[in-house]
Amino acid sequence: MTAALDLLGLPATRKARRALVYALAGVIPALLGVPALALLAVGAALCVTRAGLPVLSLVLTAVRGLTAVHRVLLRGLLGEDVPAPPRPGPLRAANDAASWRCAAYAVISAPLGVLLFAVQLPLRLYGLALLSYPLWFRAVWQNGHHGLELTGTVPLDSWSRALAVAAAGLVLLVVAGWAGRQLTALVRLLARTLLAPPPSDDLAARVHDLEETRALAVRDSAATLRRIERDLHDGAQARLIALAMALTRAKEALRASEPSPANAAKARDLVEQSLGTARTALGELRDLVRGIHPPVLDKGLAPALASLRSDIESPSLRVELRSRLLAGPRPPEAVETIAYFCAAELLTNAARHADASRIVVTAHVELELPHRVLVLVVEDDGRGGAPPVPPARGSSSGLRGLSERVRTVDGTLSLDSPPGGPTRATVRLPFAAAQGETTR
Repeated sequence: MTAALDLLGLPATRKARRALVYALAGVIPALLGVPALALLAVGAALCVTRAGLPVLSLVLTAVRGLTAVHRVLLRGLLGEDVPAPPRPGPLRAANDAASWRCAAYAVISAPLGVLLFAVQLPLRLYGLALLSYPLWFRAVWQNGHHGLELTGTVPLDSWSRALAVAAAGLVLLVVAGWAGRQLTALVRLLARTLLAPPPSDDLAARVHDLEETRALAVRDSAATLRRIERDLHDGAQARLIALAMALTRAKEALRASEPSPANAAKARDLVEQSLGTARTALGELRDLVRGIHPPVLDKGLAPALASLRSDIESPSLRVELRSRLLAGPRPPEAVETIAYFCAAELLTNAARHADASRIVVTAHVELELPHRVLVLVVEDDGRGGAPPVPPARGSSSGLRGLSERVRTVDGTLSLDSPPGGPTRATVRLPFAAAQGETTR
């Protein structure tokens, strides 16, 4: 039934109905392309004066606002998501190629939108009226006979002629359906060609994103070095200084050839304190090294995630690990390190703030040529309602810090946490899919 209606050009499917609604809703912004063309002509004529370029720029800025309406209709009704190119200043639009392409789309959409509207609505209605002619032609009385007249001389008052009219209506519906689909495809093509940023703009945006990512990596490295310096200065260095001072005092206490019992006891106490200080310093250094590169990662990401699970798991919180990392090529060390710290932060957040009883950690590698992607998913059954991931700017703590970490390798971090749960955090880290990869 649906196929038959589609053959007749009738909007049987949701996609066809949306295309029909687009034809009806898009005719108004399409008609606005006519005054836009007139204003562009006025601005071009004024270019012989000083006011020409500013007026033309303002008109082009207004036209870009009109094409923004077209983008909304294309995305909402036709499912065509056309990104907007960067917007220049209001008085610089005349020098912007993207603004002129938007103007070309606005001008072309005027006749195209009217034609699409005529095909999708009046032509369909006319075809339906002709198709149903055998049902109502006897209810019409004209010039002494039933039915209508063809060119005022040939009455359409017999069943054979009524059926011929119905056949003509059927053909008209088929033609209208085909023409509507072709015109809608043409609208999509023009939108992708004229409204989307050109490849050069995409390249510039990509270069800008890479520059920002590099700046994030440099800033993250600088912050890491500052943290290491601070931890060494305030922790291990202070402990070692205290150790040296305590050993110096012990040496002075034992300097005499036969120290008194009091000096010997004092020396023993100082040595005991020194041993405790040395153990504390070693622990702090071990923690510092683990923060730079966890030694457990030397065995691979899967054992590292298993160690995180054992650290987080408790009688009231069960952590389930589903890893398929051993079956494929091992990701680069930098990617594994970022994934490890992301897993550690996400597991800690779930254990502390989600009030969850179960956390599922999934890790696997997907092939998306020309890259492979390490996918890490942490999902808990907690209360949900977590705020979205903040932009990767400013402080490098919490989720914002994770967002900065993943962006350094062109990765993404997304968080889905509806009220009531569950909360699902997904980290995607791409890396090169080189030929001849082997598991390390």
